[in-house]
Amino acid sequence: MGIESDKNNIIEKLIKTSSLLNELAKQPRVFGTGELLYSTEIHCIDIIYKNNEINLTQLSQKLGVSKSAVSKFVKKILSRNYIIKTKPIDNQKEVVFSVTEKGKVAALEHKKFTQEKFDKMYASLEKESAENIEIIIRFIDNFYEGLERM
Repeated sequence: MGIESDKNNIIEKLIKTSSLLNELAKQPRVFGTGELLYSTEIHCIDIIYKNNEINLTQLSQKLGVSKSAVSKFVKKILSRNYIIKTKPIDNQKEVVFSVTEKGKVAALEHKKFTQEKFDKMYASLEKESAENIEIIIRFIDNFYEGLERM
């Protein structure tokens, strides 16, 4: 195999991986609450759990999606009592989000689910040298930036 063939092989594998991740993200799952949650919803809950009293702008940045898209996720999970919105004492104009007990259960179950599903991938990465990990990260960052420019 030549270098061009290797490059094409890498791109094809990334596209297949992306497609598979998209398919998995479309499938709702139960995370300890008896209710189905979509990937976007559980990731939103998870970020709020990890960043108590986060505002919409910060949440949007952490999810990597627009504020209007985040507003839709937030509205759904607010109505289902996974999160609450409040105003900080020192800034009554700002709205921040925190998880409810139900949201905490979902976030912790999501963490468990992620660990179970990704343990094999983590184990294979642990076998790699720090130098190889840096190369992988740099490649993925460059690939992502290239896609953003498209």
